[in-house]
Amino acid sequence: MPATQTACDAALHPFFLDAPSGPVFAVHHRPANHAAWRGHVLCVPPFNEEMNRCRSMLTMQALALAQIGVGTLVVDLHGTGDSAGHYRDARWAIWLEDLHTAYRWLIGQPGGCSGLLGIRLGAILAAELHAELATPHLALMLWQPVVDGKIHMNQFMRLRIAAQLDRPNLPKETTASMRASLADGSTLEVSGYEVHPDLVRAIDASSLSASSPVAGTDVLWLEHAAANSPQAPAPSQKVASQWSSANCSVALQTYEGPQFWQMHERVVTPSIIEQTTAWFGGRMAPGGNG
Repeated sequence: MPATQTACDAALHPFFLDAPSGPVFAVHHRPANHAAWRGHVLCVPPFNEEMNRCRSMLTMQALALAQIGVGTLVVDLHGTGDSAGHYRDARWAIWLEDLHTAYRWLIGQPGGCSGLLGIRLGAILAAELHAELATPHLALMLWQPVVDGKIHMNQFMRLRIAAQLDRPNLPKETTASMRASLADGSTLEVSGYEVHPDLVRAIDASSLSASSPVAGTDVLWLEHAAANSPQAPAPSQKVASQWSSANCSVALQTYEGPQFWQMHERVVTPSIIEQTTAWFGGRMAPGGNG
């Protein structure tokens, strides 16, 4: 596929990565000046509909990074977007395999891969990938990270319960009844997404506390600031402290603006993009840690 030009004169190159489980659709946002590339960021997307709500934010972040000479790779994981497979084919291990494929491709680009950006559930995937790569110079950036996979899955299941409230003819369901059905081997359909039991089990077992980055890693952890509580939630503070104790440099920051991952309409939260760009740009500057 040919590259196109964006408003900030950064090349936009859509293509397919050759992954073991099938083609993975990717979009490479690359600075226009090929000779001045300073590195790349690999974006690890959130779960199901949250990815669609985050696409415009990821594009804006990629454009901001391009302006400081940093490229960005955004991928559709197996069974999602324009990649191979149906959603029911998605598995956690395949997603990690896709990310390893994307990382290897970036390593071959000018400047290599300098950072991972995980959004929501993608934050756990990014942390697991980082732990497997065991590369301390690789920065880890997290946007509104999911701390506990099982809690996140329960919230996802409640979307199905909410959708049935105006359909009194249907049998009432609970997260327990849905999990019982999954235990019997049935897939679970929620908001048009058909999720396989193996994926649910893997998400249930995932957590940031179990995926501490390798010692020496720089971490940017961004949490939305509630109006009545400017600090990050206690579970996030607990994991950030755990990672700090494992000799990671964790910058736990809050940001203001719309909760873009929850909004049905397209919204922009400039503060999170500005904070991410400033933090990562500082690492890439002479004397930084990049």
